[in-house]
Amino acid sequence: MDSVTAAQRVADSVLMQRASSAPGINAGAGHFEISVPPGWRRVDTLLGNISAVILDTASAFAGFRTNVSIVSDSLRGMPVDDYLRGAVGSLAQYVPQFSLIGKGERAFGSRSARWLHYSQNRDGTELENICYFVPEKSVVYILTCSALKGRLVGYRPAFEEVVTSFTPDN
Repeated sequence: MDSVTAAQRVADSVLMQRASSAPGINAGAGHFEISVPPGWRRVDTLLGNISAVILDTASAFAGFRTNVSIVSDSLRGMPVDDYLRGAVGSLAQYVPQFSLIGKGERAFGSRSARWLHYSQNRDGTELENICYFVPEKSVVYILTCSALKGRLVGYRPAFEEVVTSFTPDN
């Protein structure tokens, strides 16, 4: 293992430890409906102590499965914009080669959400992500759409199907 890979694994480990121990993590876990694009699969899993739903393609390309992951957290009384600022700070600190491409607001039906578009390098694989922060009452649902860099636009119809079908239960 080279030093860059070792540093990425340490950063991943630190981020997972911090996220897993955050008060309110999993606040809305499993309390939502979402559609799975044709040919994709749904996996309900734990990442450390974080409950996650992962929708991914049936096959990998260059060793990576295009995916959408959904996790939830408590807003801890913060406005979603304050939560988002903290999330960007954590991503910049712990995600290898994090580069913010853009951010903004978007509506899903009657719900307002925030989004981040960023790139990263994970174990030598360049990825591009769009991350949606959907507040609902005191919970924020985080939907992260991930693809190999340069392939995000090609998966936009599948990503749109997922994010526009997202409906919190609470």
